[in-house]
Amino acid sequence: MKTSYKYLIFGILIFLHNLFNPLFGDLIVTKDGSRIKGELILFEDGNLTFQTKFAGKIRVSTNEIDSLQTDSAISVRLADNRTFQSKILLADDSKILIEENQLTPSFTEVKHLWPTENDDPQIVEMQKKAKELVMSWKNSLGFDLTGASGNTESFGVGARLDSQYGNKLRKYDMYLSYNNSSKKDQTIVDETKLGVEYDSRFYELLSWYAKTDLENDRLEEVDLRATTALGLKYLWIDDKPYKFSVRSGLAFRFEEYGLASQENVDALALDFGIEYTHNIKELFNLESDITIIPSVEELSDYLITKDTALVVPLAKSSNWQLRTGLYGTYNSTPVKNKEELDLKYYMRLVYRLD
Repeated sequence: MKTSYKYLIFGILIFLHNLFNPLFGDLIVTKDGSRIKGELILFEDGNLTFQTKFAGKIRVSTNEIDSLQTDSAISVRLADNRTFQSKILLADDSKILIEENQLTPSFTEVKHLWPTENDDPQIVEMQKKAKELVMSWKNSLGFDLTGASGNTESFGVGARLDSQYGNKLRKYDMYLSYNNSSKKDQTIVDETKLGVEYDSRFYELLSWYAKTDLENDRLEEVDLRATTALGLKYLWIDDKPYKFSVRSGLAFRFEEYGLASQENVDALALDFGIEYTHNIKELFNLESDITIIPSVEELSDYLITKDTALVVPLAKSSNWQLRTGLYGTYNSTPVKNKEELDLKYYMRLVYRLD
């Protein structure tokens, strides 16, 4: 009898739902009495994604839902992968009525809910994973232009080309940059840099990497500064808004100077690095890369490079970005009469070619 009463109650709810549905549409009633009107997009991992007019897409935990009503056909996949379609779906006290066969599973027994006209989320996830394994190119070209007039006359130009070829498991990163600045007809910056890095994930969040950086800096009398490193990289945090990785390995550091009085550097070193990116509310990115290379024979002889920047798209669907940041190097054993710290502020207009 209890079962019969249950279905009778559900039948009355269905009738009332059909009667008043045009007035309500999809509706969530939370346990605190809040009523949220909108459109059900997806349910998975214990959270229901709901499209609303006043707040866009919102995610509501099923622990906070008292009842749910929908006005369109809904596909239901249970934990055992049985899949059903129901024109009307009612949820009350964590129980869902599947009209097709009168099943009443709880939310904990449901794997997916989605509008029938939409793509199956399980297929979408498989397509996403397959796409992540496809090797593809990402390229960008950046331009720097700086200047000042009045008490100080200065002018500077710069360009940087970045290319990446890879997928989720392995990738090649390459860059080429040139910067030149002058003040009162005297050159204050004249440097060219080239770098290549390869990393390949071989176990969950662990990968190995190999990288080479080449630099020519006429102002510092560096004809060639070359650093080659090989080691392991660990992706410590791989969340949607955050990515944080650390790396460590062995390196070889070579520096050839244009001064006869300056002894060249040719030494085995260590390579330590931190890479961090943060997508802030899908509006802009904060990116930072720090590298420390100490000599194995003399730990007080080290080189630090740092690049921290804020990347802002100029429009939501535009390939143009504005990158503004702080780049610097610290050489504990600089050329005679040169400073240890070389710090540069920059603003770069970047065009993504992909």
